[in-house]
Amino acid sequence: MKKRRRKNKNAFPTGLTEGPEFECRFQPQPEWSFGAPAPDEEVRCGRYHGSMFWEVPGFGKTQWVVVCNIIVDWESLVAEGHSEEEIFRGCIKFLNKPPARKKFQRRQTKPLYGDLSHVPVRMQFKEKRGDKVLQALIVTNKRRCKQFWSEGIIT
Repeated sequence: MKKRRRKNKNAFPTGLTEGPEFECRFQPQPEWSFGAPAPDEEVRCGRYHGSMFWEVPGFGKTQWVVVCNIIVDWESLVAEGHSEEEIFRGCIKFLNKPPARKKFQRRQTKPLYGDLSHVPVRMQFKEKRGDKVLQALIVTNKRRCKQFWSEGIIT
C-alpha cells in the first residue's frame, strides 16, 4: 500500500494569485561583492538568507527565505495606480510560471525558483546600479536551487 503525504496546513501561502501579471526579471548578483559584477564573474539571481525567520511557518523544514532584487519599472506602475503589494504579486506571478516545454518533451516543466510565496517577508522599492528594483525577502519551498547562492538553513 502506498503511503500518502500529509499536507502542511501551516505552510506560508504560495501559488498563483488573482490580478495583473507584470513582466520582470531578477537582477544578477555575484557571490561575494555587493557592487556591479565583473565581466568574467559568475552571477545568480539572489541568495538564501542566513537569518532565522520564526514568523514564517515551517521555516527551515519546508520553507526558506531568499533575498533578491527584482528589476521592474515600478515608478510607471505606481503612476498607473497599482499598489506596492499588487506590483509584488504581479512579479511573483510572472516568476512562478514554469518555462515553456521543448518540442516533443513529455515531462511537465517545474518553476525555476521553486514555488515563490506571494506574501513577502519584507520588500522595498529602490534604485540599484541604475535599475529600478524591488528588493525583497521571498519565501520559497526549494532548499537548494542552482539559481540562488548558498542553500537554505535546516532548523
